Amino acid sequence: MFPPADSLSNIDLFENECGQFQWDVHILIEGTLRASIRYLDTEARRELGEIEEARKESLDDEIREHLVDEHVDVLATNNGQERFVRNMALVALASRLTHALRNMARSAELFSPGKKEYGDRSMSEFARLWVEYHTRFGIDFVVNKDRIAFVETMQKVRNQIVHNGSEANTFRPLNTADWNSGDAGYLDVSFSEKYPEYVWGTGMSAEVTVSEEQLQKAIKASVDLVAWLAGELRAKELETIGKPSATP
Repeated sequence: MFPPADSLSNIDLFENECGQFQWDVHILIEGTLRASIRYLDTEARRELGEIEEARKESLDDEIREHLVDEHVDVLATNNGQERFVRNMALVALASRLTHALRNMARSAELFSPGKKEYGDRSMSEFARLWVEYHTRFGIDFVVNKDRIAFVETMQKVRNQIVHNGSEANTFRPLNTADWNSGDAGYLDVSFSEKYPEYVWGTGMSAEVTVSEEQLQKAIKASVDLVAWLAGELRAKELETIGKPSATP
């Protein structure tokens, strides 16, 4: 049974989802990232301090050279670990954004029932969501393309991290006939060429790298998008049940 109009008008499920999304992003994703980096930095400084003390005490040239190598290894390991946790923060952000958009669409079932699927399986998850939001709520993402422009890049970077283990350039094996000819495969550099700002290194050793600045831009754009859509859906809801919107 459809709830009374007064009941719907007093509960803003979309604002609630927006608030929960912001909390999760700033506390669970950003907070976890900052804590991880602080821990990694502390451990790296401790190890570097121990190496430096050992280097001062040793008179053996071979041992001193080994300690220099250890120093370089600690720095490289720390950089790699920080790169990993920032990459995982972007993966978490993309997943949480998808979840928020789905939750708001489900909350809208009370005034705008949806069907099982929108778009087709050849489309990305976000692309299907844009189709659903346009079909059900009349939200035009062509006119508002600037609001979602960041999503495609974020999704491509996320997929490269998740599906290719953060390898920016992936080795692609060819078929059996090619193996017999002596050509076993090739290095796919399409990601590196399209998103060079997200790549560290070259060739087989190139890795996907999300900088702090890139992550913060994605976070802000995601928060802004969810807040905007929450307002749009709330206005649609109030219009449907015949109540004036709280916003002009």
